Amino acid sequence: MSTLLSELQRDALQELMNISMGQAANALARLIEAKITLSIPKIVMVSAYEFQQMFVTDQYWFTRQSFLGSVKGEVLTLLARAGTEAIGELMDYVLPLDDRSRKELLLELANILAGACLNGFSSQLALHAKLSMPTIFQPDTRQAESFRWSSTLLLEVEFQLEGTAFDSRIVICLEGGSVEVLIGKLNELLED
Repeated sequence: MSTLLSELQRDALQELMNISMGQAANALARLIEAKITLSIPKIVMVSAYEFQQMFVTDQYWFTRQSFLGSVKGEVLTLLARAGTEAIGELMDYVLPLDDRSRKELLLELANILAGACLNGFSSQLALHAKLSMPTIFQPDTRQAESFRWSSTLLLEVEFQLEGTAFDSRIVICLEGGSVEVLIGKLNELLED
């Protein structure tokens, strides 16, 4: 895919991502009554191999959610293994977490964060995107060639739960045709 964002488009997209990720952080912060800090959104084009390198770590649990509509892609949530018990306690899970409770917690967190991020992002650009339910994702069993795209626009932000070791990264991956739709919507926004 040869499409690249102009600096103006990238700035507009980064601001939209700030707003939608802020909505996700607020949703989680209200639920657990704790302060969440966010990183500056990162927006990059990556190959399937570069994408796979994000998962070369044992520091995170991974979830995956597809979305369809006027844009298509996946939302991946990386949830820190360190601090899982702390956020589980804040969300009223019985400690220590057993495997079933941990899976339920991870899927609940992913759904809250990914749902708020994608909804905020798509509503600001008047895009329609229906998000599937999250599933646990084990990237160590996948080869780079098995991902659906050869390259993609990756939108990433990190959430940090203050006072704990817990952090999470939300990664929105857009397929090639959806990047074209996104650029069209950004251009409309910039013309107003």
